[in-house]
Amino acid sequence: MQNNEDTPTWLIEASAAIIKHMNNDHLDVIIATLYGQHGIFDTEAKMSELETDGYYVVSRSGRYFLNFDDHCSSAIEYKEALIKHAHEYKNYEVSSA
Repeated sequence: MQNNEDTPTWLIEASAAIIKHMNNDHLDVIIATLYGQHGIFDTEAKMSELETDGYYVVSRSGRYFLNFDDHCSSAIEYKEALIKHAHEYKNYEVSSA
């Protein structure tokens, strides 16, 4: 996330907690979404940066943007978009993740 005047305050304030929570508790969703959107399977992928329309993931092979269907305008909408990814990409999850 580029911390500039275009970045909403709610996203600046929520980013660290969202990234920590997702990397610690929902890494399987990140891995599955990376695979579903880019065809890259990497169990070491981590969420690194948030934007209102998705987020960046760093993996062994590079940095990738995982997009949402819409822009989010609050932390609640961001959570809902992440939950949607969890459901949408569930078939890409692996038991070892």
